[in-house]
Amino acid sequence: MKKITITALLIGLPMLVTASRYSNINYGRVVEVEPIYQQVSIPEERQVCDRRRNHHGYQSHRNKNSAGKAILGGIIGGAIGNRFGKGRGRDASTALGVLIGAGIGANKGNYSHRYNRQSCYIETFYRDEERFMGYDVTYEYNGDLYQTQMQEHPGDRVRLRVNVDVID
Repeated sequence: MKKITITALLIGLPMLVTASRYSNINYGRVVEVEPIYQQVSIPEERQVCDRRRNHHGYQSHRNKNSAGKAILGGIIGGAIGNRFGKGRGRDASTALGVLIGAGIGANKGNYSHRYNRQSCYIETFYRDEERFMGYDVTYEYNGDLYQTQMQEHPGDRVRLRVNVDVID
């Protein structure tokens, strides 16, 4: 019999403590509920690429090799121009061949060095967004107004734990 009484007390004691803990639950009437939003900046990374003409390579290459290529082009152009025409016409076509050949020779190969270069990098942009944070709740209890913040919408009433303390 003693064992049964002790077992019953051990099982029942937590229930008694729990019951007294919840005996001070009351409800307050919700007067106003306002959602809380906060402005936040969201970082977003994007790859940005742009094409630029590489003029530096073109200029240095042109200054180095264009004279030799112009002379060679003039010789080849003159030889080809010399095959056309008779008399003074042949002289004119030879001179024209020299000029055209020199122009082509001077620019030969420069176009391959005048290329577009692509440069890419990662840039961070910030997008502003409003985020829901919870609710500002105003409620009434025993004729007084109180305010609190809650994560969930409270509905028509809020549960209150009322503590009574002795004042000396």
